[in-house]
Amino acid sequence: RPGHPQARMLRRTASACAAGGVLAAGAYAAQGGDEGRRSVLLGLARADEQLRPALAALLPAEAFVALYSASRTPFLGALAASAGCGAVPSAPSIGLRAMGLSFRNDLGNAAGLDKDGTLLDFNYALGAGYAVVGTVLSDPHSGNLFDFLGGLWRGNAWTPLPSSGGALNSLGLPSKGVEPALRNIAAFRERHGVPPQRAEHGRPAGDGGASFPVGVSIMGHPAHGDPADKLEGVLRCVRLCLPLADFIEINESCPNVHHGGGHGGDATAELRKRLEAIVAERDAAARGGGRRVPLLVKLGDLGEAEGTVRFLSRLGIDGVVALNTQKDYASFELPPADRALLDSYTARYGGGLSGPPILDRSSAQAAAAQAAVRELGLAGRFVVVHVGGVQSAADVQRSRATGAELRQWYTGLMHGLARPEPDLLYERVTAPERHQRLRAAMR
Repeated sequence: RPGHPQARMLRRTASACAAGGVLAAGAYAAQGGDEGRRSVLLGLARADEQLRPALAALLPAEAFVALYSASRTPFLGALAASAGCGAVPSAPSIGLRAMGLSFRNDLGNAAGLDKDGTLLDFNYALGAGYAVVGTVLSDPHSGNLFDFLGGLWRGNAWTPLPSSGGALNSLGLPSKGVEPALRNIAAFRERHGVPPQRAEHGRPAGDGGASFPVGVSIMGHPAHGDPADKLEGVLRCVRLCLPLADFIEINESCPNVHHGGGHGGDATAELRKRLEAIVAERDAAARGGGRRVPLLVKLGDLGEAEGTVRFLSRLGIDGVVALNTQKDYASFELPPADRALLDSYTARYGGGLSGPPILDRSSAQAAAAQAAVRELGLAGRFVVVHVGGVQSAADVQRSRATGAELRQWYTGLMHGLARPEPDLLYERVTAPERHQRLRAAMR
């Protein structure tokens, strides 16, 4: 009978098996990396997006979270395997220059998507304006590991929120270490002829495939309890990344690990000490004949924006990235089904909220940061990068209206891949007028 407990369990089991089959077929389809298999993989992603609300309704919350936690890494690996290594792609170009670097357009992936640089080919071919690799750590790290389904599987926790388009993650910075990421960046640059750029202010923006900055996100290793050890790990990563990175993003905001240090004034003093050491490392390399690589700091909350911008700029930091995922869950409006899933998930795994639910907050803080840049006379010398909830062309326009020069996405990018014509995703969201003209001409 439909309402019988065994019938409900059968439906749940069948749904889980169907979703597992989608994942398995997608991973298989991506093997070999040809365009046909990539199309199949993205088609399966569209099917998954349509099935998510039903899966969330049918499966117990723990099973739903386990399904998506287990599928995240294989799906990203399948995307990486599906990327070709051909000629320079036709990417939307708006002739942008920021931090003295030339960008194809103003939208790139946020840290956390491409942990080790394996998705550089994919993002490049997709038409991204730039890419961020990491967050990388000085040594390998498994991230936060949880037992799922009574110990049947152990791994990092992540789940979509199907009704709002948001997501929750408690990954805890899994990383293979900085060296594998740098090898992947170097190999990407060699394959595509995309050398590191020298930051030069006042020059016009270039175009074409070479205008594709690759940034690296860095943070202290969560397993290093001693602040001195944590800082030395960061400095080691900075030293290794300077020759290959176009810019470096210091992650001071991951909600799923302990950053070390105290509270209030003590935390500010320790942040100053860390950033002074990082800036000194960068500047010493530049004086020694290297490039002056721009340094950004990623925060989860700007606090008083003008004070934060002043503090960072006086230290020699070149910009701020705002915002990382959020943990004050009650502050965000969610549909009832997503709220129930969030409550169940965070009770077990904690984690940070991302995607459309945080767009209002991130937009307001990006606007406040940009206003502070103008007020302090730092225009052209301090960049604001907006991240948090960007998903559509309308969101990009709203983000641009804040004055932020650059923007990043992660949750929104994954949703975009599940839309029709994913190969036109960046054109559709960064240059919608041109996209519409091209579509009209093709009719």
